[in-house]
Amino acid sequence: MSRRGPVPVVVVAGYLGAGKSTLLNHLLSGADGARIGVVVNDFGAVNIDALLVAGAGGQGPVQTVSLSNGCVCCTVDDDELEDVLGALAARDLDLIVVEASGLAEPAAMVRRVVLAPDPGFDYGGLVYVADAAHLAATMERHPSLRHHLALADLVVLNKIDLSEDPDGARALVREQAPSAPVIATVEAVVPLELLIDADVLARRAADRAGTARQLTLDEALREHDHDQHHAHPHLHDGYAAVDVSTGPLDARAAAALLTDPPRGVFRVKGFVTAADGTRLTVHTVGRYVRTAPERARRGGAATVLVFLGVGIDEAEVRRRVDAAIADPEAAPDPQSILSLLRFSEAAQSDSTILEN
Repeated sequence: MSRRGPVPVVVVAGYLGAGKSTLLNHLLSGADGARIGVVVNDFGAVNIDALLVAGAGGQGPVQTVSLSNGCVCCTVDDDELEDVLGALAARDLDLIVVEASGLAEPAAMVRRVVLAPDPGFDYGGLVYVADAAHLAATMERHPSLRHHLALADLVVLNKIDLSEDPDGARALVREQAPSAPVIATVEAVVPLELLIDADVLARRAADRAGTARQLTLDEALREHDHDQHHAHPHLHDGYAAVDVSTGPLDARAAAALLTDPPRGVFRVKGFVTAADGTRLTVHTVGRYVRTAPERARRGGAATVLVFLGVGIDEAEVRRRVDAAIADPEAAPDPQSILSLLRFSEAAQSDSTILEN
């Protein structure tokens, strides 16, 4: 099965001990057939032994390990990041995760991914992991964490079960990231559907279902986890998806909707048909927006968008979309489409995520 489009690159950041590696190991062991590339600073932080390394290779600062579930793990120096991302994107992967060091500056890592010229991968969001049990004390010692939270496209409020004041921890996050989706977790269990499209997961599952084989490690671990913890499911806020299909949108209003999505929305994907008939594919993560004119234009095709996130208010999503519908009696403004085309690859030399 071959991918369609660039591979999303998700940057996982957070202060030391927040649960970044726990999240990473959860993704790898619960990949559900998806192929995930991982870039980490140090293998010691990732439970590679538990993932049954199948083979290793690479010399110098870049080391590559193939895992038994079809995933790939790399260690890399900062200078090699873009080259490694490009190499991983060429390996039929569904997602690449970059685990930033606990002391790293997330904005610098995000900027490198966003501005990389390689068309094989694209920015998939900054996931910031925060320790709910110690968030207030950590922010007091390290005020820069406030800025890091403000940059996040998705905040994982981990160790919520250990927090003496979970509502207070949520409020602290909301002060810095008022509109970002916040998912409260135990053991950093994040729904895979937030990061990988459901159709990709379905195709991978279909491929695997049609092949006689032994269980891969991620399946074995998942069955083991079910046997051991079926009475105590992981606590997290579930993800939600809202599908909207409507007529042409006013381009300026559509651009405003995409750059400032409804609260709780992490990603938006689909097609926007503008009032002048131009139809574009759209892909957003947080405040990052990418558009491209549809190659095969279909007259009269509907606007079709999927909003993915946590705690989404479906009524609010539909209200915002309805407010962007073009007035059929008004003459289309030929300049308005530039509001959406400015996010196309050809027009972008920078990204809105770097401006906020």
